[in-house]
Amino acid sequence: MSTAPLRVIVNPAASSGRGMKAAEALLGELDGQGWPCDARYTEAPGHASRLAAQAALEGIDRMVVVGGDGTVHEVAGGLLGSGADRMPAVAISPVGTGNDFYRMVSPRRGVKELPRLLQEGAVKRFDVGRVRWEGGERVFVNLLGVGVDVEVLRCRTLYSRLPGLPQYLASFLHALARFRPQAVHIEVRAGEPAAGPEPAAGPREQHIRGRTTLSVITVGPSIGGGFMINPDAHALDGQLDLCHVAAGGLVPILRLVPKVMRGTHAGSPLVTMRRLERAVIRDPGGEPMWFELDGELAPEPAPELRVEVIPGAFPVLVSNDR
Repeated sequence: MSTAPLRVIVNPAASSGRGMKAAEALLGELDGQGWPCDARYTEAPGHASRLAAQAALEGIDRMVVVGGDGTVHEVAGGLLGSGADRMPAVAISPVGTGNDFYRMVSPRRGVKELPRLLQEGAVKRFDVGRVRWEGGERVFVNLLGVGVDVEVLRCRTLYSRLPGLPQYLASFLHALARFRPQAVHIEVRAGEPAAGPEPAAGPREQHIRGRTTLSVITVGPSIGGGFMINPDAHALDGQLDLCHVAAGGLVPILRLVPKVMRGTHAGSPLVTMRRLERAVIRDPGGEPMWFELDGELAPEPAPELRVEVIPGAFPVLVSNDR
């Protein structure tokens, strides 16, 4: 065990304010096991990025993040943008609503899991996605989405008392009732089919045109607290995964929802799934599109999103049974 203080970045506002209570329990557990900690608390959106960059530039070896997918998103962006020669390995103590990123880290939760990760976990270098648009650039650790998912984010405050998956489902059904499918042109490059038949243009390039209910590109398999949107996706394979759900009317989409929850939706005529290294998502008319990144609304809409994978960019401590 290192004698240097363990840097802990805490989002006290995570999970509707439960982040502080979770951090107190975790810090008490670490102190009881002899782990000296240096806790830093976020004060506003974007602060976790600055705290993570500072830690990397200080040469911190290991870091704990207490928060949800949005906090991990900020930390990864800060680390990758720091310019540091070496990044700390990141352990996650999940306190978010969905915690889909943490599902790739460990099958277990609880205050005692974090010390176990620190003692027994292995450092794996996770892929991340990067999206660029005119005037902006971000990385994402699990999800970029356009379509109804943007409306879901706007509805989630109405169901904030519900836990992850039920909250997402309630928000999704609410958003779907008022959603109007958006026209998109998606260009997928350099990948293999994740499921279903070979595309006519071959696996190296495909164009998808039409209106979308939901188009998401992920690093891992799940979104929304456990919806298995890309069940074969893996954070260590050097690729991203696309799931495009075409507009098909309210009833067909509702029939598709249970299949998406189980990850058995690949055979649907509304669904296109592809593994990729690069993609471009654009509005055919050049209108700005709102999009989400790791469960947070993007800072601004954009008419074109250029997406690529950055293989093995994010060092993460994972359970030894992963």
